[in-house]
Amino acid sequence: MKTIVVALLAVAAPAQMPKEPAKDLFMHSAQAPGMELRVVDYHWQPAFFEAMEKGSGAIPEAKRNWVVARVILNSRPMTFFTARLPVGNYGLVLWPNLDGKGMAIEMRRIDMREVYPDVNAIAPAPPGETMYKGPAKFETTSPLVPRFDGTLEAGEGKVTLTIRYGDRRLVLPFVQ
Repeated sequence: MKTIVVALLAVAAPAQMPKEPAKDLFMHSAQAPGMELRVVDYHWQPAFFEAMEKGSGAIPEAKRNWVVARVILNSRPMTFFTARLPVGNYGLVLWPNLDGKGMAIEMRRIDMREVYPDVNAIAPAPPGETMYKGPAKFETTSPLVPRFDGTLEAGEGKVTLTIRYGDRRLVLPFVQ
């Protein structure tokens, strides 16, 4: 009996081991007047994103939030949807669809030094003040981008933050 249990554990153990984190990820930044964006160029993982969209428990990391970007307002407050954000550091947090209502985004005021200690791992959001939380309205786009990407585009009295991940795009407005 003892041999059977040891054999079963040996077969099951590799499936439970965490995967080796990617070693080729880099932090990228973009700037617009009064604003800076920092993102890690994570590889597109369609199964991970699908699990977050559907609220599936198939991938454990897809059952928790994920800081997808650091947003720095460095010279003036801005409005993000319905929230007025003072000058400071924020984490743009992506929440999985665990309640059947769809994925959500959160703009959280946090100490960002705690977010990217290892850029090769997807970081959950540390404690902080939620400034805004609402639906994440991703669009399906083409062509597919192989890595997570974020851009800022300044316009008349506004800045548009665009997140692209695989064949998905999320456009977020900031108004001065």
